[in-house]
Amino acid sequence: MSTTPPSTAPNGRSRVFSESDEIQILKCLIRATKSIPPPITTVGTSTINRIIKRLDHRFTVSQITDKIRRLRDKHHNHARNRALVRNHHDRRIFKLSKRIWGKKATPRKKNSKSEDQGAIEMGGDGVEKLDKFPYLVAEFSKVLPENEVWKQKMKRVEEEKLRKMDQEWVMLKVEEAKLVAKKAELIQQQIMED
Repeated sequence: MSTTPPSTAPNGRSRVFSESDEIQILKCLIRATKSIPPPITTVGTSTINRIIKRLDHRFTVSQITDKIRRLRDKHHNHARNRALVRNHHDRRIFKLSKRIWGKKATPRKKNSKSEDQGAIEMGGDGVEKLDKFPYLVAEFSKVLPENEVWKQKMKRVEEEKLRKMDQEWVMLKVEEAKLVAKKAELIQQQIMED
């Protein structure tokens, strides 16, 4: 497996790890921690040695340990603010690191089709799509039609809480329908009283 040579980072310093090195580190961590539910808090020496052997370059244990720490920090920053995930590499890093440091275990299916079609859980960090909460989305869209910020905020909320919020809007709609029916009855009654 060929790796791209280390380049210059945006801050002008020389990069020790290439983008493909970062991907390889994460893939090795995923393989090494298959039986451990996320979030992974520590990485053993044997795993670090396996990573060193897997990479084409010779890195020290401290370099690998530091890189894992930085990748974990990057994952947490991306989980808090998805706007930081700007390019293909960042998306790939986030997707892989979510399997390692996500809050909840996500199914590790080889069929990516299920992820694209309505997969809701995002490692406990929130939801991908708001389609399952139509009443909530409809009401917020009425109030904030030009504003997409609320959607990003809602996507960070856990699915169970969103389901509860959607149900509250359903109950409110039912109450509104009862009031409209009562109002129609009152109008009919008052018209007939003459």
